[in-house]
Amino acid sequence: MTKNPWAAAQTTVQCQHCNNVFPAQRINCIDTLLWPEGRQLLDEDAFFHPVCPQCQTRSEISYPSRYIDREFGIAAVLVPDIESQQPDELLPYMNRYLGRLALDGMEHRAVGNFYAMAEQMRIHQHGLNDRAVQLLKPIIIGSLQAKGFEVWNGFFMDLLHPEGAEQMEDTIYMSTQEDAEDAYTGDVYQFYIYLTNGDIIPRGINNTAYQLCMNILRDKKLADDDGQFHLYDLSWAINIHNSLYPN
Repeated sequence: MTKNPWAAAQTTVQCQHCNNVFPAQRINCIDTLLWPEGRQLLDEDAFFHPVCPQCQTRSEISYPSRYIDREFGIAAVLVPDIESQQPDELLPYMNRYLGRLALDGMEHRAVGNFYAMAEQMRIHQHGLNDRAVQLLKPIIIGSLQAKGFEVWNGFFMDLLHPEGAEQMEDTIYMSTQEDAEDAYTGDVYQFYIYLTNGDIIPRGINNTAYQLCMNILRDKKLADDDGQFHLYDLSWAINIHNSLYPN
């Protein structure tokens, strides 16, 4: 494995269970051109869930970091808790402080945690539109909330290619008059939905839903990327959906 030129020696973590303080590797930047193995590391969340050597409890860490992947065309900057910034402060912040990190020919994203950074890697690995993927989340989360689940967030994990027309479990199937017969044969977008109690529920949604979200983006002239930094997250997606049905 090649050495990551931007890996800091370590940071310290306080265990959320026993309060033990222990060292963990801190990764300031994952540039896959210089460190190809970083992509795999980002896909495996162990490095941002270090294990306490005293009680074996997994803790979650977050710190400023970057992910640059020229092959996939994505450059993401992790700003911890950026989602909590007020909307009127967010755009000036990104233009003023993140704009200087822009790279030619890339899509630029701000994310608030390593879950979202890894999600950007998976989305672009499959050549998907990340705004459309974000718009799928309120559909899935809304169906769980209707059943009484308390949801924190959800993150894209994989694009599945089912064989035949067999209906997959825990998957939402949407259809239109044009593709009603193909509703069960298309790709399925797999998500992990994180509940507030820490449980993770796998859920899928079909390609028709993705295409409908792409139509929403085209109607709102958001389908094409402008090369600037943007934060596209669950709150953004909820606001887009709400704008379709104003009070």
